[in-house]
Order: sequence, then C-alpha cells, then structure tokens
Amino acid sequence: MRVPRVVSAAVVLITFATVAGCGGAGRSGSKVTLDEQEATRRAEEIIHQAVDGMSPEPTLERVPLAPIGACLADEHSSGERVQVQLTYRLSGVPGSAAKQLVRQARDAWVKRGYAFQSSDADWNDPYPTVSMRTERDDFWMDAITGVMDKEKGTGVASLGVTSPCFRPGDASALRAGRPPLAPPDAPPV
Repeated sequence: MRVPRVVSAAVVLITFATVAGCGGAGRSGSKVTLDEQEATRRAEEIIHQAVDGMSPEPTLERVPLAPIGACLADEHSSGERVQVQLTYRLSGVPGSAAKQLVRQARDAWVKRGYAFQSSDADWNDPYPTVSMRTERDDFWMDAITGVMDKEKGTGVASLGVTSPCFRPGDASALRAGRPPLAPPDAPPV
C-alpha cells in the first residue's frame, strides 16, 4: 500500500515548508504574547478558516507530530522559546480533488487578508504549494499537494499552521499582572 509513503512525503514537505518559513517576533515588529493553549486555539481557527465551506468537504486527519516544540527560529539560543505546529491531511475526498482543495484554502486565506510568503502557487503545476502568514499575529500556514499517483494525476492535500515563538507562561503572567520572562540575554532592569 502506498499511502504511508505518501503521508511520510507530505510530512516531510510540510516540515520543510514550516522550517523555511518559521517566524520569530514577526516582520511587523509587533511582539506577540501568547501561551500554548492560545496558540493552539488560533492555529485551529486558521485551519478552519480554510476548510469550512470547502467542496468537496474533506475530513481533517491530524498528522501525528508533536504539536509543541522548540522554536525553529532560535537555532543558537538556549531553547527557552517554543512554538505550536499543527498539520492536517484533508481526507475523505477523491485524490483528484487535492489541487482544488489547496486552491480553496488559498482563496479563503486571501479573503481574510493574509499575506503570501512567496509568490502565489503555479496553478499549472499539478501539485501546487501555497505559503502564507497572518500579519496581525504572525502565524504561518501552508497548503500543500503531495503526489499519490503521478500517472493518474491524483494527490493528497494537507494544511499546516505554525505559531510565532513564545516563552511558556508569558501570556498567563501578563494576565496575572506580572511582567513576562526577560530574554536570557536581556540586561538587568
């Protein structure tokens, strides 16, 4: 059966796209303060913004990756910051609909004003990829088509969302009236 290889290929593609597009404090210069629960909720919201209303209607199948991990943008730091990454395979639809689902995800995100990370997908390509981000809170997302059967032109679509990096406890500290943790290299106040 070829499905495990396809899912593995999709996971590799999603991980590559996420690493290549991982955000830090955001290009807009705004500091995003959140915790794991808020980051997960927002990532799920962005996924549903893309999926709700799709036709044909897919089933969201979570890719079994750890949803929280070290901040990929902090390659030379002490590793205190983390980020949430959620990835879903869009299943329950014909493999020939994968490209159409990626296009619908792109359209839903464009409608919400999200920015492209790179040029729009080449829609003449049988397996397009879209990378975008939310400028307001710096979540990064991608819609990817992977190959199931190249001869038949069928594929599998997946959506991924990665949160900005954060320190665990920062948001809950702010809500409690305490200042967030200082970065490890920050001068004493």
